[in-house]
Amino acid sequence: MMLAQLDCRISGATLRTVALALALTVAWAPQSSGGVVDSPLPVLTSGGKAAVHVFTVPGVMKVSNLETEFSCTSLATTSFKFGVEIFPPAGGVPLNDVSFVTGNGAATLAPGGTWTITTGSTVALHEDSFISGLGSSVRNGSARIVSESKAITCMAFVADRFGTKRCGGPSTNGGAVCTIDADCTLGGIGSCRTTPDSFLKLTVISKTKQKGE
Repeated sequence: MMLAQLDCRISGATLRTVALALALTVAWAPQSSGGVVDSPLPVLTSGGKAAVHVFTVPGVMKVSNLETEFSCTSLATTSFKFGVEIFPPAGGVPLNDVSFVTGNGAATLAPGGTWTITTGSTVALHEDSFISGLGSSVRNGSARIVSESKAITCMAFVADRFGTKRCGGPSTNGGAVCTIDADCTLGGIGSCRTTPDSFLKLTVISKTKQKGE
């Protein structure tokens, strides 16, 4: 009888030890990053504070002929830095480093200025800087726009990087496919312009709360 009680006490103690070990393992296990939600915020200026997460953009693409563009305007009276971090479909860590160490996808906004950062160049649109190292397979990613100031507003869109030349400006045959300016009736110099074959506006969410557009 005493032996059976001893075995029971030993078994109970063992179970408690195993349970405690499992609890400690779970508590100390490294947590996977949730992408835009909990990835560490970067420091954009050496010696400065971590940037603020100002906007989230779902639906980022860099695949085939498609590139994603982010155009931001300063609402401040002094210069500050901002950056665009690209995340893969499964979340995790960003694909580019916008911190002051690398600055890949970061830029300085002058007071009232506008800057466009993109995943790649296009023929028809204007870009100020490019995010490198993304490859060509971001099919369903997301972006986190971070900034040293909250006085910033941004828009984002996906566009075809090649496009088609069409008549524009004062041309009377505006929209017609052209090769040279002479193909555009009364258009003049620069009237035969390249326009994107596709253009999709993306929803820009305030940090992590979507208010609708």
